[in-house]
Amino acid sequence: MKTRIVIFATILGALANGVVHADPTLALTPASAIQGEPGQTVGWGFTIDNDTGYYLLVDSSNFCGIGGDPFFTDCTTTYDPPTEYGPAYGVYDDYIATNLTDIAPLSTLSVSFDPVAQTGVGAYVIDPAAPVGSVDQGNIFVSYMEFSGDPLAGGTQVSGDIEISASASVDVVPEPAVFSLTGFGVLLVAWAIRRSTRRSR
Repeated sequence: MKTRIVIFATILGALANGVVHADPTLALTPASAIQGEPGQTVGWGFTIDNDTGYYLLVDSSNFCGIGGDPFFTDCTTTYDPPTEYGPAYGVYDDYIATNLTDIAPLSTLSVSFDPVAQTGVGAYVIDPAAPVGSVDQGNIFVSYMEFSGDPLAGGTQVSGDIEISASASVDVVPEPAVFSLTGFGVLLVAWAIRRSTRRSR
């Protein structure tokens, strides 16, 4: 009987230890791809699941092209492969850095994107000269530190900066007016063809 209790306690300890050392996860809203017109500001909300036994102090975010890493500070300049990985067709604005927040152990934080209130993970301001049909692909990186106890109430820091990421892309699309004009043009051509066909009979 004593052996069973020891085995059961060992299993419970291992499970608890697994929870404490699990990694947080990041999900973007909308997931991955967003669309916008040249000159428009678009962005992502986010959800972070803190599956650890620590408080997380979430302190910054960045958009990096494929291969870039904000720990090497190569994500803030215009994209120019293969040496720099910043946004290709716009500028990324980090909202997390201005909304420093903490997440309690084994809890979830969800924040929606709002460019006026500057909430969410961040905004991507598309260059007014960005060519329609272009795509900027990469990752959103979120940086956090672990604390035993609430960091906003004097908790003890137990790790340096750690990052989690999620894939992200920005598709540059035409303005709705372009679609309307194109549709009108197609209708006009169809009407002209039909009219000329009737006259030729």
